Amino acid sequence: MTRSFAFLSKKGGVGKTTFCLNCAHALAFSGFRTLLVDMDGQANLTRHLLRGSPEPGLPDISKALLRRSAPEESILTTGYENLDLLAGSASLDDLPILDPRLLREPTRLKLILEELSGDYDFILADCPPSVNWLTRMGLFAVQGVIVPIQAEPYAMQGLQDLIPMLDKMTATAQLHKIVVNMYRSNTQLHQSILREIAAAFPGRIAKQAVRQTIHLAEAARAGLSIFEYAPASAGPWISMRCASSCSTFLPKR
Repeated sequence: MTRSFAFLSKKGGVGKTTFCLNCAHALAFSGFRTLLVDMDGQANLTRHLLRGSPEPGLPDISKALLRRSAPEESILTTGYENLDLLAGSASLDDLPILDPRLLREPTRLKLILEELSGDYDFILADCPPSVNWLTRMGLFAVQGVIVPIQAEPYAMQGLQDLIPMLDKMTATAQLHKIVVNMYRSNTQLHQSILREIAAAFPGRIAKQAVRQTIHLAEAARAGLSIFEYAPASAGPWISMRCASSCSTFLPKR
């Protein structure tokens, strides 16, 4: 049984892509066959795993969405065992110009992932930092949603807008966890906001917040996973906790 999750936020700069990447590494290092799907036109996930901008002509998810290549032909290996990539590109945002039917066919990504699901235990989709057609397509294609946020004053308002939308969607995706990212436990502001979020969304917030650490940013800059760059830091442990939470949905081997 393949489990699929979308990583979603309504604003950038909350560490969504970094958290998605490290959760994927945690799953892959744990022996689960994992596919990362870069649905963000910024393609930061792709640049990280490919150590730079994709070369022209390299297979990416755009070609699969436009039905110009078979899904399996768009898969890239990453150099990490158990971890593959459906690469993103800057052209993603412009795809409806090439094929306007994409706006009327929100299940097109779902069909692609269904063809690939037999090869993977987990599929993780990094969605854009907004709610647009790419985000909706991602939500129709997955079973669960993970929402990384920062413990900042506007975080609660963003969640109050986002969570009801997820609950009302006709897609199959259900909220899995709200993850408080870049958390500073030594500030009263962050402690207060964390309590507010936990009270407003009981049972939906991850038990462990991801503490702010320079290691995560340094690892991203170095093009490495947190497991390689700083294995003794808190980052790997939190990623493993999230991965463990996801893996409870898999049948025992």
